[in-house]
Amino acid sequence: MLKFLGKYREAGLLLLRASVGLIFILICAPVLLSGEHRWWQFGSAMRVFNFHSHLDWWGFLGALAGCIGGIFMMLGFAFRIGILLAFLVALVNAIAVAHHEHGLYSIIIPIEAVIALVCLSFIGPGKYSVDKS
Repeated sequence: MLKFLGKYREAGLLLLRASVGLIFILICAPVLLSGEHRWWQFGSAMRVFNFHSHLDWWGFLGALAGCIGGIFMMLGFAFRIGILLAFLVALVNAIAVAHHEHGLYSIIIPIEAVIALVCLSFIGPGKYSVDKS
């Protein structure tokens, strides 16, 4: 009954890739543009790994990695590098949320982001990407 959707597989992958990339840009770009105080808040997740200094730089690097990863995902250019950058941001977020929040409900969304990024790294960018010729 729904076999006709099979011919839109690449378009579906493009939509998934673009939406996940856009989510990372929408989350990380305001942090990147807000300044040191917001970078410090974003980088405070690194306290879970026993990093207690230069949290503003960790936050800046995390926001920059999330934005670059989102852009690379959307374009399909250097796709797996973009996935890796976004994966690191999502993994740190998931571990920080798991460390500070108690209960399964609060960690579901960060774990979903990590799982989606791992799945996208196996699937690849698909036919509609910038680096395909």
